[in-house]
Amino acid sequence: MTDMSASSAGGLDEIDGRGILFCAILLVGWITFSPFADLASPETLELAEGRDIQLYAAFGLMAAAAFFYIWRTDRPALAALATPTNIALASWIGVTLVTSHEISNSLKRVVMLGCVGTCCLSLFLLPRGRDDLAKLLSIVALIIVGLSYFGLVFLPHYTIHQATDIGEPQLAGDWRGVFGHKNVASAVFSMLTFIGIFVLRAGRTVEGWAIFVLSLLFVLCSGGKSSTAICITTILLSLLAERTRNVVLWSIIVFSPLALLNFFGIGSILVPQFGAIAASLPLDASFTGRTDIWTFAIPKAAETPIFGHGLGGFWATAALRFGGEDTTIWAGNAAHAHNGYLDTVLAMGLPGLALAFAALIVQPARDVRRVCARGDEPAVSLLFVQIWMFSLYLNSLESFFFERANPGWIGMLFALFGIRFLAEFKIRG
Repeated sequence: MTDMSASSAGGLDEIDGRGILFCAILLVGWITFSPFADLASPETLELAEGRDIQLYAAFGLMAAAAFFYIWRTDRPALAALATPTNIALASWIGVTLVTSHEISNSLKRVVMLGCVGTCCLSLFLLPRGRDDLAKLLSIVALIIVGLSYFGLVFLPHYTIHQATDIGEPQLAGDWRGVFGHKNVASAVFSMLTFIGIFVLRAGRTVEGWAIFVLSLLFVLCSGGKSSTAICITTILLSLLAERTRNVVLWSIIVFSPLALLNFFGIGSILVPQFGAIAASLPLDASFTGRTDIWTFAIPKAAETPIFGHGLGGFWATAALRFGGEDTTIWAGNAAHAHNGYLDTVLAMGLPGLALAFAALIVQPARDVRRVCARGDEPAVSLLFVQIWMFSLYLNSLESFFFERANPGWIGMLFALFGIRFLAEFKIRG
């Protein structure tokens, strides 16, 4: 897709293959191999390991195919990713693998991170140009939207949370579409809302409006309060930031929600004064029970502040489940910290958080400013900025940083790599 790419040299078959691979990566990553899951059936939980094997195999094969295409036609793009920040972060992940409390779990996660990362960095490079990117994204979005709305009409038991769900019957009535949980659905459909805006601005009016309206409606009906508020906030602030040339004002617009969410969220546990302010505001001061999880997890992070527990070395481990009396509280059985920044400390320590901050926030911000200064690709850059901003904000209340093939992580990686490539290269029309 970049000007230095030679992707058109391989002929029609290669171009078709690239488009198919692009769609396959996003469809497998976002829909996974368990659409329309029956959450009332115990078998759904028992099949998790088998689905993991399928995902590892699929992403391994797609990563090999993606690397083949990139190596042949877009090798300079790989060099653009070898920044000191990215190298330092990758190296630290390797260090925490060796020091992990659960080396086997961490090794599997690092392997999956590598495969997913390779697939996601190819997403910007596989399309033939801007128009092809819009076409392929519209195909992916319409498939997910179409399947989800088809399920709402004809398979409501498998696409809407029910009172008979084993895990969380209190979510009855919330839309989840092809996804296994309304929080995942609301996050992905928020990203599809941004894709709808991009497709619309790329000149595909009918597809763009359909994707935007249907995706935003799905977010509203999913019951994902965090995603709904953050999605709408992201759209408004990103459009304002797009028109802001002053770097200080731009930074205030983009990063104020991130600071506020963490100050009044996890900050309410770390600093009692923040907690008092949060309690006085007209909102749920427990953030739907998240404060219990944060109160439980913060001391655990403090136990290993340098190296952390390793990726996959804390939550859902035998040591946590059966390691002490404090695991009997419900927070000890959570799937994650509901804060991606806290989970990064749990996994990779404070140095890991610092490096993640540099790689996921500081470096992309600099790249975005470079793109904005040139005035290049406003539609494409807005798409990536919206997904990036949304992901940063949402990880203050949810958690998918470095989370293998998590749909939110896949969307964020797509945006991060896209921002980096936009800053370094021009793309075709």
